[in-house]
Parts: sequence; C-alpha cells; structure tokens
Amino acid sequence: MKRQRLLIQITAIVLPLFALMTAAVIYIVYSSTVNGFLEAQNDHIKKFVNSDYALFSFIDQDADPRIPEWYLDQTAKADFDYTTELTEEERIPLDEYEKVKGSYTEYSWFEQMPDDIRKLFLRSYYITVKTSLTNYFSNSDIEDVFLMDMSEENLGLVLYDYNIYGYGKKIGDRFDIDLSDHPELKKLKEENGKDFVFEKASDFPHEGNYYIGYKPVMIDGKLRAVIGVTYRWDDFQSSLTGTIQKALLIIICGIGIVMAVLLVFLYRKTIKPVSMIHKAVLDYTGDKDSARIVAKMYRITVKNELGYLSDAISDLALEIDHYTKENMRIAGEQERTQKELYEAKVQIMVSQIRPHFMYNALTSIAMMCELDPKTAKEATITFAKYLRSNMDSLKQTSPVPFEKELEHLKKYLYIEKLRFDDLLNIEYDIQVTDFELPMLSIQPLVENAVKHGVGMKDDGGTVRISTRETDDAFEVIIEDDGVGFDVNAPKKDDGRSHVGMENTRKRLKEMCNADIVITSEIGKGTTARVIIPKKKEDRNDEDTVS
Repeated sequence: MKRQRLLIQITAIVLPLFALMTAAVIYIVYSSTVNGFLEAQNDHIKKFVNSDYALFSFIDQDADPRIPEWYLDQTAKADFDYTTELTEEERIPLDEYEKVKGSYTEYSWFEQMPDDIRKLFLRSYYITVKTSLTNYFSNSDIEDVFLMDMSEENLGLVLYDYNIYGYGKKIGDRFDIDLSDHPELKKLKEENGKDFVFEKASDFPHEGNYYIGYKPVMIDGKLRAVIGVTYRWDDFQSSLTGTIQKALLIIICGIGIVMAVLLVFLYRKTIKPVSMIHKAVLDYTGDKDSARIVAKMYRITVKNELGYLSDAISDLALEIDHYTKENMRIAGEQERTQKELYEAKVQIMVSQIRPHFMYNALTSIAMMCELDPKTAKEATITFAKYLRSNMDSLKQTSPVPFEKELEHLKKYLYIEKLRFDDLLNIEYDIQVTDFELPMLSIQPLVENAVKHGVGMKDDGGTVRISTRETDDAFEVIIEDDGVGFDVNAPKKDDGRSHVGMENTRKRLKEMCNADIVITSEIGKGTTARVIIPKKKEDRNDEDTVS
C-alpha cells in the first residue's frame, strides 16, 4: 500500500482535474451549441420578417407615415370581425370603393373611407394575413407572430396575434407585459431603437418559455409597435439535448482515454522509478552495499529527472563508499598519531624528571635543610608540585593557557636557582598571555638554556623569558647569554636532549601549527623563538577592535 501512495496522490489530483475539464467541456459545448442555434434563429427571424414584410404591408418605411398610423389606430378599435372571410355580397361595396376613390397608397384614400367600408377593409386585410401565415407556418417551427402596440397609452395592446395552435389573443386584448421583465424590449423603447432585439421570455406572449425576436415599427421616427416572432424554447431544448448528450459522451470518453493514458504514462515514467529508488535507498541504509544500490539504479532507464537522480544516487553511493574507506584510513592514522603523541609526552615527562635532575634537586634541598630549613620546606613543596605537573601532562590532550605553562616554568627555575645560586639570573618580560600551547612545550627550551648555555659558562649568566604579539602570531622567546653553539654543525652527543626537542617540535606543530626557530652564536648565547599562529577568530576580534 505504501508503494502505491504516490499513485493514489496523483490520481487524487488527476480525477478532480478530469471532472473540472469535463464540466468545462460540457459548459463550452452547451454554450456554443445554444449560441450557435440562437444566432441561426436570429438570422431566420430577420429573414422571415424582412422577406414577408408584405404580411403587414402597411408598414412601409418609405410611405406616408400617416398610413401605417391609420392602420394601427383603426385596428386598435377592434370593432370588426376578422375571423371569417368576406362573402360575395360584402366584397361588392369594398371593390366599388377601391375603384372609385383611387389608390390606397395615398392617405386621403384611407381618410375618406366610410366606417362600414373600413371594417370590411380591415377584416379582408387580416384574413389575408392569416392565410399567408398559415401557409408559411406549415413549413416552419415558428409558433407565434404578433403585432403589439408600444405607445404609452396602449402598451401591450394586441394589434394582431397568430398562433399555430390556435390560441392567439384577439385584436384589442392586451398582453400581460411588464417591461422590467423584458430588458431588451425596455431598452428598445427607451432608446427608440430601430434594430431587431432578441430575448428569452417566460410565459410571454403565452404560457411557456419562448425565444422572441422583435422588429420595431417606426412611425415619424418614433417607436409605435413591434412585430414579435416566437419559438418555443422548451421544444428547442428537448431537441438539442439528445445531440449535446451524444457529443458530450464522445468528448467525455475521449478525455477519459487521455486521462487513462496519462496515468499509465505517469506510472511508468515517475511512480515506478520513484518506488524503485525509494526501496533501493531504504535497503542501502540497512546494508550499506554500494554495489547493490548501483545495480538497482542501473535498472532505472527513464530519460528524465528521475533517471538523472538514479545516476546521482549511484555516484553518491560510490562516493560514500570511498569516503568511508578513507575515513577508516584516517581514523587509523589518527589512532597511530595519538599513540605516538602519548609516547612523546611520556618521553618529555621522563626527560624532565631524569634521575640526574632529581638527584641535584634533592641534594640542593638537603643542603638547605641545615642552612635554611624554611627555604628547604618551600623548595620541597615546589619540587613536589613540579613533579605532579609533569604527571598531569600525560592526561592533557589539548593545549593549555600560557599562564599555566609559565607557572610550571617558574617552579622548574626555582629549583635550578637553588642549585646554581648566583650563577643563574632569571628575567621575565611577559607582554601577552592570552594564548594557548601544549603543556611542557617551553620547558625543554628553558632547560637547554640553563644547562647547556649559562650552566656551561664559568661565571654563569642570565636566562630571559619573554612574550610578544604580532599581527599574525604570538611568540615565546627564551634567550641566554651562555656559551652558544654552531647551529649548522652536525648533531653530536653533547648532552643536549635532541629527542626531547624533536618531540617538542612535533607536539607544537600538530597541536598549534607552531614552529621553533633557534639562533645561536658561539661565545654570545642562544635565542629560541616559539611562533604560535593566531586562530582565525583571534584575528577577526583584533580587526573588530581596531
């Protein structure tokens, strides 16, 4: 189950996207289909009204505007029967009037028309309109054509209404219309528009949902009436639904196939490689077998970021294997170095407490017991502390503050002073103490200055210990004005502790990266300088202060 978690997560992302895409496609297909149908219906309505304008022949934009106004005014009276055709007897007076009074294209022809002739004329006219519409509707899906008054005083008045199912309103009735429910019609009236407008309406002009196109009837530049042409919206939706459903089914199946292919592609190119990498890495954390994980990564052959990742993991495993072996080698070397360092410290400690030195120190203390018991007691305590410091150095694995090393040196020199008395003068010029160095690293240099420098001179001399600070290092300087020696001469068994000096050099180098520089001149003395480089933080602190 854990291996399939990524597939489940991707599926959880893809399925909502699939649903969203499907919904978007449904909306787009439906909207485009409906809009395409409405555009086609708009064109059809315009063509119908314009080509069959003779149905309402009195609406002639080029004629005397008083003629269509007469038609509308007289029709609005609704005082004639337009449901039955004229009989032969009824046609005789109408025909005679048309022959005698002249052309019906002149307003005077209508103005002089007697009332009984007017009723016959309008009755004949609307019967003709009805016959024409009946013939036309037999080959059309138009359901209703009406002529509605738009004047302020007669808004909604039915001037004519023909319905294919026979339930059109009578001339003189009124449509139940509220312009606030018909924004396009309201806008047409307010702006006195001249162009077709279209709308979807509920329960207008009759009960049900309709799509209506309105043709404005302009008289003297003002909107007087509209010709309405209607389609039943519900019939359109029912006929359209089947077509849309088939189209959507095909589209949804296509999207489903694409999504399935995408999931298979994602599984092969991402999920499966990720699972292989995950398992291989988990196994590697347990067995640390570099060859095994490299072989597993080699089986991942996808040419994408996961393929590059598998190559990188292989390289990383080989690097880890290399560095593990290297660290083991370094650890062995460090162990050997620590052992050598410990042995060097033992040698240095032993060199500081050689039997000869102990014999001389104890002899001096014994002599002082008779001459100056108080000084002898102090010397004994100092010598004991000196020995203890030497033993403690075996446990010291890190550098110690210079002040601690200086304190140990003073104990050693105190004991030597008992021995040499006035032949040994000791001077200190300590300018800086805030640095560290290996324990017992300065004493071998001081011992050489006392024993092989001043001690070899008949009238004795002075040993001077000083410290100073430079930009890059701390220095400890041991100077004597003893016999000196030739630093370039081959080493010989002259009593100097050459092994002890080499060990001291090694400890200073490994623990502090320090160097010892010795200069000497025969007959003038020797100078030993211990140069301890500053740590990086020491240099930064100094720059900040400056």
